[in-house]
Amino acid sequence: MIRRLGVRAVALGLVVLAVSACAARREPGFAQRFVKPGEPTADYGGGPAPTAPAPDLQEYSRKLRELQAKATPRVPQLLPTIESRDPALAEALMRVALVPTGENHRLAAVAYRNVGVRDFAFRHYQRALRLEPCDGAAYEGLAQIWRDWGTPHLALGDAHRAIYCRPDSASAYNTLGTVLEALGQRKHAREAFQVALRLQPTAAYALNNLCFLAVRDGDGAGAQAVCEKALALDPALVAARTNLALAYAIQGDLARAETQLLDSPDPAQAQYNLGMLRMSVGNYAAAAQAFQLAAEARPSLWDARRRAVKARQLAAAKRE
Repeated sequence: MIRRLGVRAVALGLVVLAVSACAARREPGFAQRFVKPGEPTADYGGGPAPTAPAPDLQEYSRKLRELQAKATPRVPQLLPTIESRDPALAEALMRVALVPTGENHRLAAVAYRNVGVRDFAFRHYQRALRLEPCDGAAYEGLAQIWRDWGTPHLALGDAHRAIYCRPDSASAYNTLGTVLEALGQRKHAREAFQVALRLQPTAAYALNNLCFLAVRDGDGAGAQAVCEKALALDPALVAARTNLALAYAIQGDLARAETQLLDSPDPAQAQYNLGMLRMSVGNYAAAAQAFQLAAEARPSLWDARRRAVKARQLAAAKRE
């Protein structure tokens, strides 16, 4: 029997299931919610020049470094690095080393983002902009990283700079929309996504983001219609499938929502999202089972194990 749900009933699911929904093109999903070690550094200029340390302190530091260098034997690095394991990243870095152009720095930034190392990506975007001050794609990349670091207020300026440098870019307007949505400005976010669609009518990622906004507004039927259009253009768009499942859940069709979530090439992601959906409707025992399957499919997914324990506790409390 179909049971109708209110928007509040699936609020918990919205928090995690739609994490990647507003990412430009194909951003990583739930597994990329963690910030990599290291913080971004940005030099905006205009500040006071740093004062040089006293000469005696400089001399002491120099001698200390010399002693440390003599005392510590230099051992070659034997462990593999991410740069050596990923061929695309290695090639991008080789190009930067041979021809350090703005474009090659930007491509290196994209390669680092693809392997989840955002702080190094940030630095290469900065270097690209030093060489090409109006590189719209680099500004867009910076805006996306600020957004993904949970600081959309810092992303807003770079998102507008990306549009200034590339006013005909659907992707730039889409990124601006994701930043505005993260800032809670849904109306302006919707307008940005609509501009992206006018510039590129086949932009499935912009349709998916409009679907996400409809889900947030509790418009299940409207979200379903838009997400189906997005999937017709790009059947492999995982975020659109997740949002379509939420649209079904809002309309009360939980069976169809679960089927939609399980139709994913990533078993761990499918089971994790299924667990979140079941948690949102109070089906804790089934949620625990889904989280456990997600953890088994991807042992590094510690959040799934944590949620499985929590779901079992809630199921036990419910039985009492």
